[in-house]
Amino acid sequence: MQMDYTEEKARFYRALSEPVRIRILKYILSNENCDCTCKLNKVIKKDQSVIFRHIMVLENAGILKTEKHGKFLKCFVNDKSRIRKLLE
Repeated sequence: MQMDYTEEKARFYRALSEPVRIRILKYILSNENCDCTCKLNKVIKKDQSVIFRHIMVLENAGILKTEKHGKFLKCFVNDKSRIRKLLE
């Protein structure tokens, strides 16, 4: 069953309702991508498990996509231009 557009939009905005997630997005956008989430805990100053949970929320909302490379988790922003406009 395909998700209703209204539900998708609500999930998107809920994902952006947390300041830590906005900071994660801004960091990834400014660095083109994030080749390791371990860098985020130094920049965001949160435990890596907290960062991971926030990344999963952003991924479930369709804002980020992730790829596992060995023990590293890489993050990429879907539709960068749309996200940049929303964060301005």
